[in-house]
Amino acid sequence: MKEINILWFKKDLRIFDNEALCEAKKDHKILPIYIIELDIWSQNTHSFRQWGFCKESLIDLRNELTEIGQPLIIRTGNVINIFDEISSKFKIKGIYSHQETGDWLTYKRDQKVREWALRKNIMWKEFLQFSVFRGNLDRNNWSKKWQKNNEKNLIKAPLRIESINFDIGEIPPDKIFSFKQESCPGRLEGGRKKGLERMHYFFNKKLNFYSQDISSPEKSFDSCSRLSPYISWGCISLREIFYRADIYKNNNSRMLKSRLTWHCHFIQKLETEPELEFKEFHPYFQDIRTNNNELLYLWSIGKTGFPFIDACMRSLNFNGWINFRIRAMLMSFASYNLWLPWQESGSELARKFIDYEPGIHWNQCQMQSGTTSINTNRIYNPIKQGKDHDPQGDFIKKWVPELKDISESFIHEPWLLNKFNKEEYTKLNYIKPIVDIPNSTKKARNMLKEITQKDGYWEISKKIYLKHGSRKRKTINKKINSNKIKKERDIQYELKLEL
Repeated sequence: MKEINILWFKKDLRIFDNEALCEAKKDHKILPIYIIELDIWSQNTHSFRQWGFCKESLIDLRNELTEIGQPLIIRTGNVINIFDEISSKFKIKGIYSHQETGDWLTYKRDQKVREWALRKNIMWKEFLQFSVFRGNLDRNNWSKKWQKNNEKNLIKAPLRIESINFDIGEIPPDKIFSFKQESCPGRLEGGRKKGLERMHYFFNKKLNFYSQDISSPEKSFDSCSRLSPYISWGCISLREIFYRADIYKNNNSRMLKSRLTWHCHFIQKLETEPELEFKEFHPYFQDIRTNNNELLYLWSIGKTGFPFIDACMRSLNFNGWINFRIRAMLMSFASYNLWLPWQESGSELARKFIDYEPGIHWNQCQMQSGTTSINTNRIYNPIKQGKDHDPQGDFIKKWVPELKDISESFIHEPWLLNKFNKEEYTKLNYIKPIVDIPNSTKKARNMLKEITQKDGYWEISKKIYLKHGSRKRKTINKKINSNKIKKERDIQYELKLEL
């Protein structure tokens, strides 16, 4: 039997700056494979729009590999069963892949693959996809480790790899999946080529507008890098973007690099504690919210009666992407004003994002729901957010055509029209607000305050901070070693939100 190494592609769909590829080809022929796992794709966080982006990326990757000698092998099914199939035809010397900080199912799958490899006496070597580290981690030294890894040189793609006589397989038809085949006409196209085009456009045309447009729901579509889907699916490495940003010595490039640093910080939390996908950081926040399928549905389709919320949600449904401030606002509204469990609204949002990254997503869902105990609680007022970031209501009128003829004076609060012109208000084909903002906000604040006053709350909070918190070494001793644990200001360290 021929000796080979398996190059297992997961969410690293590129051949440039791919350490696993370069190491795998050093001593044996490689069999590059991507496995479509239906149990992973059937989760309620996955969607047809994500699959579309992935499929396009797989086609692009297969073309790249074909050009250097060996097309990408594609299989559908259980990873271990497929590895067993390969081991019946070849002697597998090693499995090479990048580390994946995915959801709970991928975490448990990797455990099973590791056990299988040990039984078969097959070496499995994993390489860092991001600056996210496994094992016992001292948060005080995380920044140094991140910096050291980030400064490594980019790895060139190999010029040639030897081919292996093995059926390459085909990408399965869309009907094989259980999720609804919904339309997302505005989404970015997947694949490394498209990612490089987007990166080139951003740095050459839009970098100088980055900081001023980052919070605008409309302008951010063009002025933000929008590289997050290509990062999430590994079409472009994080280091590539850093190298490109380093060419430009200005505040916008520094701002971009800062946000890329926070990318790894959040994924590190899920790597350290995989249960955070479904379990609250602080146990005192467990089961405090109530399921309400009707409210969840209306929020999800953009029919809450709050124009800016609805415009943003409809834009997200159409494009599969929206800027971070809006994501935070949508999650905050669902968690505080609708009082929905973050796991339910979080899954709904995850399906909508083509850049769904579990480590970032679930941490942000908990941050915007007030369950971490180490972050400042922010309850976004959707009316104020609309007035701040869409003052004339142009974005609202684009996505909520029911309000296209309403006066600018009432675009953010159409219900106020009822006081001045009842007849015109009754003619509006727009849903009435499904919740009262001031009352729901007050109730949410009171509930969170009540929880923080329970015995033992702050002791647990301090342990969470030591495990997951981001801090500078100079300030940590002053705050953590204090004899008295002061109220919120000393414990709820504020993290930057503009990722």
